[in-house]
Amino acid sequence: MKTEKTYTEDHQVKLTTEIESELVDQFKRRAARQIARGTRIPGFRPGKAPYNMVLSYVGEERIFQEAIDLLVEDVYPKILDSEEIKPWGPGSLDNIASEDPLVLEFTVPLDPEVELKGLEELNKKYEFTPVTDTEVEEFVMSMRRDSANIVPVETPAEEGNVVYMTVEAVDKDADPETDPVIVKSSPQQTLIPKVEESRETEWPYEGFAREFIGKKEGDTFTLEHKYPDDYEGEDFAGKTVLFNVNLQSVKALELPEIDEEFLINAGGFGTVEDLYAGVKEHLQGERKEEYDDAYYLELVDRLRQDSVIKYPPQMLKNEEEEVLHRIEHDLEHRNLDLDLYLKLRKLDREQFNEEEVKPTAKNRIERSLIMDAITKHYEIKVSNEELEQEVAAVISNLLMSGEFSEAQKSLGSKKFSESVSMQAANQALENSIRRKLRELADPEEVIEIKTPEITENSAEEIVEDDAEKE
Repeated sequence: MKTEKTYTEDHQVKLTTEIESELVDQFKRRAARQIARGTRIPGFRPGKAPYNMVLSYVGEERIFQEAIDLLVEDVYPKILDSEEIKPWGPGSLDNIASEDPLVLEFTVPLDPEVELKGLEELNKKYEFTPVTDTEVEEFVMSMRRDSANIVPVETPAEEGNVVYMTVEAVDKDADPETDPVIVKSSPQQTLIPKVEESRETEWPYEGFAREFIGKKEGDTFTLEHKYPDDYEGEDFAGKTVLFNVNLQSVKALELPEIDEEFLINAGGFGTVEDLYAGVKEHLQGERKEEYDDAYYLELVDRLRQDSVIKYPPQMLKNEEEEVLHRIEHDLEHRNLDLDLYLKLRKLDREQFNEEEVKPTAKNRIERSLIMDAITKHYEIKVSNEELEQEVAAVISNLLMSGEFSEAQKSLGSKKFSESVSMQAANQALENSIRRKLRELADPEEVIEIKTPEITENSAEEIVEDDAEKE
């Protein structure tokens, strides 16, 4: 066989291979035998008809097509080996350029390649800000508010009150020929926060709830707010909006005392000190996870920007399908399908795919390839101890979330064990990669990522032991 290679810009290779006529004849005869086994030819038992009889009965075209299928299955792997080609996935037979001699043309997607660059210039201080006592106090207060009794008041609204209203949003500068109503009058309720508790994410704008201070039940009034052009909500972006409000009632919150019943309901805490310590640990964990995700993602993206990353279009296509599948799965849990979701957002499928699905898929692939390249470059490996510690952490999270029994029941013991082990292995490897990134970006502040200490059992033994305890 003689093969010519042409590499393409999209990380594929075109192969043009000429097959010897003797080899083609061998596969024609093999194809004829296969056809004979599945075809009733008068005068012959299945598979016993000679080549010329099969040729006469089914025709040369049928034998040729069968022979090509068998030949490609046999010679394609040999071509890849002889040409030292590492494919990412299955190639395709694009064309039969000639039948005599037989010339086949293939396209082969190549394995991804990453040339890491920018490692020496990678730097970013690790500046995690711990949770403050004030934030802990605010969270405990929110817990008390969630459990508070709501009682009507006749006095004007003040901080800490809950106000109930109807709100209509109108575009102040709407074209006279268009409907100015952006949001039809609908019931709303909100807690009036302290100034320091105000949030940018407050609907319909930050400070809206505090506009009710001093207002009483039965008051009607209009609030005006100018939105910037880049406001996330496109219905409001760049508009001056009038909010027509009818204040229906004002209610106060009777906060519960932090007594034994409250401590138990809040998570089985024994003392007030335990509650505050537990809340601080919870908030600290959430904040650190959020900070770490952003910190390491920025480092990966810096390397991604500087490095040379090559992968075939089929890889991106597969990832797009995976991203779309996850989106559809998430929408199902929200009782939506993709068509309705796109209709609500005023998008068509092609636009959604180009603007959101494809960029997401591209980010996922390239970040994953950078992580893999770091693993290979620094020969990062996960020890048995690290794996076992992560298994313990995964199981602990499942137990605390109450999902342990359901997951084990739905998957079965063996698959559950494998799933936990795989998740733990991925997390342990990611921790190791993050330690290396941190070492590169901020070597003076490197600390070990700690996980719980456990006994020296295998990953599957740990899962099985915990399943028995459960």
